[in-house]
Amino acid sequence: MSSDNQSFRLERSAGTLRIEATGNLVASSVEGQRDFFLDALKTPENEVVLNLSATELVDSLGITLILGLFKSCQKSAIKFQVDGVSPCIMRVFRLFNLPKLFPVSSR
Repeated sequence: MSSDNQSFRLERSAGTLRIEATGNLVASSVEGQRDFFLDALKTPENEVVLNLSATELVDSLGITLILGLFKSCQKSAIKFQVDGVSPCIMRVFRLFNLPKLFPVSSR
């Protein structure tokens, strides 16, 4: 089952919720997305994978959104990881020590 949002595409398969960001995670694109993620997490999953392969920029609100998704998963004992991170975004993730919180893989 898949569903779309203006900034994200969701796909559920075998206990995994895959979230594909369809653009940059900046203030203008992530405002109000937290509720979208919380609704998506109402269906129990074993793992959430956030794919950022189509993302070139992440600002502080994008980081906040990712951290909020991670914390929501953590509260429900759901594994969380981020895939497809560009080298530029990986530098930002390292500044915030995100790879110490959850698995992050680059493109």
